[in-house]
Amino acid sequence: MDKVKVGLLTIGQSPREDIVSEIKPLLHPRIEILERGLLNGLSPEEIERLKPDTGETPLVTRLREGRQVELSEKRISSMLPEAIDFMQKEMKIRAVGVLCTNDFPKKEFSLPVIFPFDYLKFLTSRVLNAKGLGVVVPLESQIEMTKEKWKASVVEAKSPYAAGISWKEIAQKFIAKKVDAVILDCIGYRIKDKQEVQSFLSMPVLLPRIILSYAINQLF
Repeated sequence: MDKVKVGLLTIGQSPREDIVSEIKPLLHPRIEILERGLLNGLSPEEIERLKPDTGETPLVTRLREGRQVELSEKRISSMLPEAIDFMQKEMKIRAVGVLCTNDFPKKEFSLPVIFPFDYLKFLTSRVLNAKGLGVVVPLESQIEMTKEKWKASVVEAKSPYAAGISWKEIAQKFIAKKVDAVILDCIGYRIKDKQEVQSFLSMPVLLPRIILSYAINQLF
């Protein structure tokens, strides 16, 4: 069976064993995963310069050693095309899965590029026809932007990389608001996070890394 090379591009540093270890078992055996990080090879000072401007809603990712960092959406957006081009030409990959749920500005690429946001949007609006959404994001500062992004009924903050409010408390808020579906709106949330919050809820809980895995399988 010929292998198909698929790239996973994190906006932080690779490898992302915390993500890839859960995605790999969900993929068809012929798919070979290659990783790349937008922040690979950058010094701490260079990473510091990618922080969001005052008033800009941050993106959240993880560095190789596990530290959470906040990044500028506009700076990260400008870095994506070059990274994807490198992965296609130098790593010989056939498609790219972006390890971030941000709604990035759309550009034309010469290979399939999977942005989890697009699939989550389709599932909630066209498949589930959800009128009320509950969403979880890593940071309090992302809540207002996320309400607009998803037209969400309620948004709660819980970092996938640090302790915080319990999943039970979050689930109770979603139940009170009678939401139709829940999105864990960060690629960093794990399968066990989905399972824990789902144990308190009857409505669907969508996990981006699972959605991304299914999208890659459909391509190959």
